[in-house]
Amino acid sequence: MRLGPCQGRLGCLVVVALGLYGCATPPDRPAVSSYSCMVAVRESVPPQGYDKRAHCMVSAGIAQRCSVFEADLAGLGKEFRDVFTPGGDASWADWRADRAGIRCAKRGRDLAVLAACCAEAGY
Repeated sequence: MRLGPCQGRLGCLVVVALGLYGCATPPDRPAVSSYSCMVAVRESVPPQGYDKRAHCMVSAGIAQRCSVFEADLAGLGKEFRDVFTPGGDASWADWRADRAGIRCAKRGRDLAVLAACCAEAGY
């Protein structure tokens, strides 16, 4: 028996989620591809003196200008890369700072607002 493109309930959920994701693309998205969008946002955030604050600020920007999913993906990807890179510094604290940034993204786009939110969160 052939179920079609959905392949059951989970498959249908994925198809619908991807369709809705396309409808939720921010109008000022800096690039089409996920990777290019993440890199563009990372490069637009001024250098931070504290690594965890950088994680928080960049994650907030990616959540706002790309998507929350891509912000999660960027954080996980960075930590995964750190595991396999000589001298990489994979840490749970970085992931927590990324998650704080995603929460801060809801407060507004102004860098000062994001910086204050990240500072309130301990980053």
